[in-house]
Amino acid sequence: MAERFDYEVIVIGAGPAGSLAASEAARAGKTVLLIEKDTEIGIPETCGGLISENGLNKIIDDKNIIKRKIDKGVLIIKDSLFEFSFKNSNLVEIDRQLMDKKLARFAVKNGSELVLGSYAFYKKENGVNFVYTKGKRFIAKYVINAAGSSYYPKKEGKILVTQFMFALKDEYYDGIAVYINKELYPKLFGWYIPYDDGLAKIGAPGGPDSAILAAKKILEKLKLNGKAIKVLSSYLIIGGPYYQSNTNDYVMIGDAGGQTKPITGGGIIFGSLGGKIAGNLAAQDALATYNNMYYERGPGKDLLQQVKIRNVYEMLDDSAILKLADVLHEKNISFIEDEFDYHSKLIKKVLEDPSLVLKLAKILPSVTFGYLKSLLFS
Repeated sequence: MAERFDYEVIVIGAGPAGSLAASEAARAGKTVLLIEKDTEIGIPETCGGLISENGLNKIIDDKNIIKRKIDKGVLIIKDSLFEFSFKNSNLVEIDRQLMDKKLARFAVKNGSELVLGSYAFYKKENGVNFVYTKGKRFIAKYVINAAGSSYYPKKEGKILVTQFMFALKDEYYDGIAVYINKELYPKLFGWYIPYDDGLAKIGAPGGPDSAILAAKKILEKLKLNGKAIKVLSSYLIIGGPYYQSNTNDYVMIGDAGGQTKPITGGGIIFGSLGGKIAGNLAAQDALATYNNMYYERGPGKDLLQQVKIRNVYEMLDDSAILKLADVLHEKNISFIEDEFDYHSKLIKKVLEDPSLVLKLAKILPSVTFGYLKSLLFS
C-alpha cells in the first residue's frame, strides 16, 4: 500500500510548526517532504519574538537563540502609563530568524526533503491526498498544513497589523511596552519590543498609516526619538483554534489552524507544540487522534480558555481597562514561569486572590465578571 505514496508525510510551511512536524516524522523513519513558499527560512520576519524561557525549552534547547531577558515593561492606556516588573517572568526575546533556520536544519538532518520558494496547494480527491507545487503533483499518506495565516478559514479572526523596525536616536528602552487605545484599535494593541541596542520593533493594528499613530504615541511616552527603517504588514490570527477540517490524514497547525494566542496573536509556543504533536502522531499512523491529543489533552486546552479571555477584553472599554490596570499595578501582578504563554494561568492566579476578586467585582459588569470567573471551573 505504501508504494502508491510519493511521500508518507508532506508538510506545507517551514515555520517552527512545520519544521518540527517534519522533523518528528522523519526522525521516526517516515519519508517526508517539507515545502516552503519563501526563498529563505525565517524571512520575512513578522514575529515580535517574545516567549517565556520555559516555553522555549519545550521547542529547542539552544541558549544562543535568546537575544535578551526582559525584566520590565510598561502598559500605556491612552495617556496613562503603568510600570511593571518582569524580573520573575522568565520572559525573553529570541532571534526568530535563527530559531526558524535551526529548526529547519533539524528537519533536514532527521531526513526530511526541503523545497524552498514553492507555493503548495492541497486537494483531496476520492480519498487521496494530493499536493500540487511547481507544476508537480505529489500523493501523500498524511498532509500537515502549516502554511500560515493565509490558510486560516475564519476571516473575522484575522487582523492586519504593521510592524516597524525603528532606529532610535539617543535614548533606548530595554523593556517592552503595550499601548491600548480601544477607540483607535478596538481589536488589538500597539507594542514596543527591544531588538538590539538602538533598534526596536514597534507595531500596531492596521496598515502603515494607522500603525504609525501608535508607534508615535509609544515613543512619546517612553521619551524616545527615532526613524522607521523597515516596515512590514502581515496578518495575525486572533480568532481562536480551527480544527473542524482535521481528519484522519490531514491536519491544520500553527497559524493555519489558529494555534495562536487570541489576545496577542503570538503563536510560537502553541504552533510549535502543535507541530511536534502532529509529527509524532503521523509517525505512529495515529493522526486521527490529533484533535484529542492537542485540544482535549494538550496545550490547545489553554488556547480555548484564552478565547474566553479575549471575549472579556472585547467587552471592556478603555475606562474599565484603566481601572483594571490600576488594581493589578497596585498588587504588582506580573507573569511568572510560563504565564506569558499560558494566559489563563495568570487569570486564574488573579481570580484565586480574594482581595483582587473583590476589587475586580466592583470594576467589571456582573455578567463580564461571572464569565471571567467561569475560567476557574471550566
